[in-house]
Amino acid sequence: MKSILISVLGDDKPGLLDSLSEIIVSNDGDWIESNMSTIEAKFAGILRVNVPAKNAKKLIKELTSSKLGLQIACEETTPATHSDFKSYNIELIGQNHVGIINKLSHVLTYELKANVEGIKTEIIDASMSGEQLFKAQINLHLPISIDERLIKDKLELIADEMMVEIYSYES
Repeated sequence: MKSILISVLGDDKPGLLDSLSEIIVSNDGDWIESNMSTIEAKFAGILRVNVPAKNAKKLIKELTSSKLGLQIACEETTPATHSDFKSYNIELIGQNHVGIINKLSHVLTYELKANVEGIKTEIIDASMSGEQLFKAQINLHLPISIDERLIKDKLELIADEMMVEIYSYES
């Protein structure tokens, strides 16, 4: 069995998932995991499929030469091992301003040695004032050696500096 990572990007229209899944299943592929979304009428996604080794090249060729109107990139992958890391989640909310993710990612990368595994962000309206709030949900892998108190201290410091609320917890 081969594991293939597939990224897709293009104009959103009905039937894209059906067409992608048809190509995958016609090559005996198994849709394992995915994260897909539409933003500004553009469809974007990443998915992982398992396919018999004898069908891997054919699947990749059919996907990348398809007439779905999508940019499609495929890469064979091997399972990642994360035994030296712990999973951690951060939820952030605060008044929207330029640079929130840049400042937060700098602390996560250079001070906590974190690897971002997933991120979802959006702008929402505050319920009472109607002001725009920035909201983020971030899934991380942190080195096991990082002390829990250091994580909390760094996040509290950056939250105060950016005037946002940050909630964090190990998953």
